[in-house]
Amino acid sequence: MNAIKRNIPNAITSLNLLFGCIALVFIFQNRLVEASYLVVFAGVADFFDGMMARLLKVHSDIGKELDSLADMVSFGVVPGMMVFQLIAGEGVLYFKWIGLCIPIFAALRLAKFNTDERQATYFIGVPTPAVALLVASFPLILKHSIYWQNIYSSDIVTQHDVLYINSVTWFFTLLAIACAALMVAPFPLISMKFKNLSWASNKARYLLFILSLASIVVLQFAAVPVIMILYITISLFANPAKEYE
Repeated sequence: MNAIKRNIPNAITSLNLLFGCIALVFIFQNRLVEASYLVVFAGVADFFDGMMARLLKVHSDIGKELDSLADMVSFGVVPGMMVFQLIAGEGVLYFKWIGLCIPIFAALRLAKFNTDERQATYFIGVPTPAVALLVASFPLILKHSIYWQNIYSSDIVTQHDVLYINSVTWFFTLLAIACAALMVAPFPLISMKFKNLSWASNKARYLLFILSLASIVVLQFAAVPVIMILYITISLFANPAKEYE
């Protein structure tokens, strides 16, 4: 019974990895929308494996390493390959390879996380799940873009369409570079782990939660990039490192 109890979080972590592997299959088939949903499922699994480990009090070194390996696939390789597929403008196809800087810097981010005791209470650099969800939001945003739908439902591609596609390509190229940099940026960011429910101790967390919820209601999928900006901005003002000095 104890063996089963110890392995419940590991089973959930393995589910995270499974979702990431299936997402990769969808990406290879250019089914980015389905892959985006699987990134969300992987994020949910990643949240609950840690929660179950804390509730059952079954933390282990194996669980910690397994979590990082699963995150490397679901939140490193998957968003990197997703950007690789999204960069498809005429004349700049060689920029597709820049998407692969995401898994490289994700590996560096996860290695730092496992060896930095400070990150048990707050993050230094943007966590890999946040970066993956940011990238995964864009296929969903583009799917609901009327202009994007018109381009791919028409047999005629105009000069304006080419300019639009190329601008999207440049956007994702810059996004890949920004995501890589943010994961290893040396600034502290708040963790959403609540030690208690008091407003005084969690003002930044409550503010982020309320603004994020409002953004989702108003913007739906497009809320994710806004939430990322809010997360970084609120963290910089809150400076969570001060709480533990």
